[in-house]
Amino acid sequence: MKKIAIIANLPLWETAPSAQAPQGEWHYCVWLSALCKAMEQVEGLDIHWVIPNKTVRARKTIQSRNQTFHLLPKARLTIGQLTGYAYDSYQVYRTLQHIKPDLVHSWGTEDSFSIAAVHFRGKKLISIQGLLKAYAERARLARFERWQAHYEPYTIRRFDYITTESPWATERVREIAPAATIFHLEYAVEERFFLTERNLAQTPYCLYAGTNAPVKNIPSLIKAFSAPELSHVHLGLAGIVPEEYPALPNNIHILGRLGRDELKTQLSKAWALVHPSLADTGPTIAKEARVMGIPVILTSDSGSKQHVEHGQSGFIITPGDVEAMQQSVLHVTRNSETALTMGAYGRQACRLALSADTMIDRLLHIYRHILD
Repeated sequence: MKKIAIIANLPLWETAPSAQAPQGEWHYCVWLSALCKAMEQVEGLDIHWVIPNKTVRARKTIQSRNQTFHLLPKARLTIGQLTGYAYDSYQVYRTLQHIKPDLVHSWGTEDSFSIAAVHFRGKKLISIQGLLKAYAERARLARFERWQAHYEPYTIRRFDYITTESPWATERVREIAPAATIFHLEYAVEERFFLTERNLAQTPYCLYAGTNAPVKNIPSLIKAFSAPELSHVHLGLAGIVPEEYPALPNNIHILGRLGRDELKTQLSKAWALVHPSLADTGPTIAKEARVMGIPVILTSDSGSKQHVEHGQSGFIITPGDVEAMQQSVLHVTRNSETALTMGAYGRQACRLALSADTMIDRLLHIYRHILD
């Protein structure tokens, strides 16, 4: 039986025999929970999750859900960056020496996980979640992200095998590691979004969901919706807090930080999702919208655009093009029938591509390819 060691920021509650997130808790890498659940049914592989977490005080091993979970203590981010993640690397390397895996699969370059894995002498696979180097070239990052962007090329080049979730991300990885073997792997959407139907607001309503990071380009979105021609279309900003934008026109509403169920409710009401990002390997919210049958307006520098048929299920515009955003919103929201018809276009194909079953089938194919 082949051993796979998956190094990832899996939520600790998923290691319990009856996994259930605490009330109000959620995790940004939602596809990891879907992967963990799918792995319960996989036969012929011995799955070991390696989970560095700063709330863990001592190493702990848990057997549950037909998998093994290794919980490791983790240094604070500041200390980790200043020391080249020496402590985290030691903890991970020691655990891998104990497991003796046939393949190490590391998720993400935004933290210590992948840097810790490069010391393993064996077959290594990395799954890209975000690409800080590409983001830094297009917008100003927060201090820790800027530091982490320096580690990213070093890390990526030391993996022979890489997965990306979008053609856009593949192009950016090729710029860093042209010799790597890159696989396309769609990261699954949570099941709750497959089960939610649209319930359009009575008046035209668009939703943005994400952070206020400069790379998300929120000012251009506010500028677009502040124009008189869009005064009848409401915009909800999920993930944004009031003090970040204290003076806004009456049709723009700050929703604050929402839980996953609250976000799902806002999505069901939306006539369209708008995502003006300057760079994004995903974004996950666009995939969730398409699974629900919501038209999406995003930029050409966003991943997930492979799930949007321009003019049919949404629009793909140039980053920062305020006029194109305005015209796209006007088209989608001209009446409720248009919003529903555009959202339904290609929905079934999106649901198939973004299901947990599709993700696990593709990942197992990648595992077999590497191991063989």
